[in-house]
Amino acid sequence: MAEFPYFKDQNSEVSMKKLSFAILPALVLAVIVSCGGPKVSQAECEPVVNDLFKNLTEGKSAEEIEKLNSLRPSLSPMLLKECMSGKYELGCLKSAKDIQALAVCKK
Repeated sequence: MAEFPYFKDQNSEVSMKKLSFAILPALVLAVIVSCGGPKVSQAECEPVVNDLFKNLTEGKSAEEIEKLNSLRPSLSPMLLKECMSGKYELGCLKSAKDIQALAVCKK
């Protein structure tokens, strides 16, 4: 059976504490990174995404609207997920008139 190097000495309690103090900062960092900041609810984002699609189709030709509507089933969940991540200003997303304007909305 292989021995764990931290438990070789007779005072294994001290070694365990040293190991705990080595792992604790890594766990705290992982929790901080995974929290990532404020999140936005789906109920808040759905109207924003719907308004965004409405704005994107405004003033476009029937062909462009048809193309955008065909992409909507795949784009909508992606945009909703991005909105819910909290990385975008909702007011900006709601008023964006084209895809390039979305980049400006990022916080």
